[in-house]
Amino acid sequence: MPRAYPNYPYTEPETPGYTDGEIHSIIDDLLAQNPQMSLNDGGPLDSLCRALNVDVEYSDKPNEILLDVPLDRRAVIWLPKNGKPRHDRLATACGIGHWLLHVPHTRDAQPGKGIQALYAGNDDIVQEARRFAFALLMPADKFRSLWYEGRAQLCAETLNVPTQAVYDRAKWLTLTHAEEFAPPPASAPEEPARPSGRITVGRRI
Repeated sequence: MPRAYPNYPYTEPETPGYTDGEIHSIIDDLLAQNPQMSLNDGGPLDSLCRALNVDVEYSDKPNEILLDVPLDRRAVIWLPKNGKPRHDRLATACGIGHWLLHVPHTRDAQPGKGIQALYAGNDDIVQEARRFAFALLMPADKFRSLWYEGRAQLCAETLNVPTQAVYDRAKWLTLTHAEEFAPPPASAPEEPARPSGRITVGRRI
């Protein structure tokens, strides 16, 4: 866990406000600099986190902090222990979104402060990071192709994301009527939880 009471002030992220086009441009630049990444098939995010100098660690609940950016150490994305891998992957992508979209702007606006992006922080900031994560993990063209081929299950399995995130992405892309969006029935097989204990960034996210 990050220190509860650091000896310098912390702030939540700030944003200048990004359009979808600007977010996609940032992602295009990111992928161009990391050609080894394969996201159209649900590839891991470990190498991307390493390239961005962001660590990934696991914490017992309660943990409100998604991304911790101290002044004197590397940034850390905090994920819950015993979480589900697909949910971890989405949370990691949101943390990367905060790191790329919000941290540079906040550092300029509030020098000398640490930055902590919360799981339940400012809604505009959280949703902007989520828009980034959706665009990174579920590229529009690939998503549309999978959606029309096999709908939510195929999207979730191929892109390695939670089923509810697939429904949310489809809504944002206006692929079908709102009444068609419903989570799978309770009897549907659940994604297995990740084994307990600390797992290093080297494991697949």
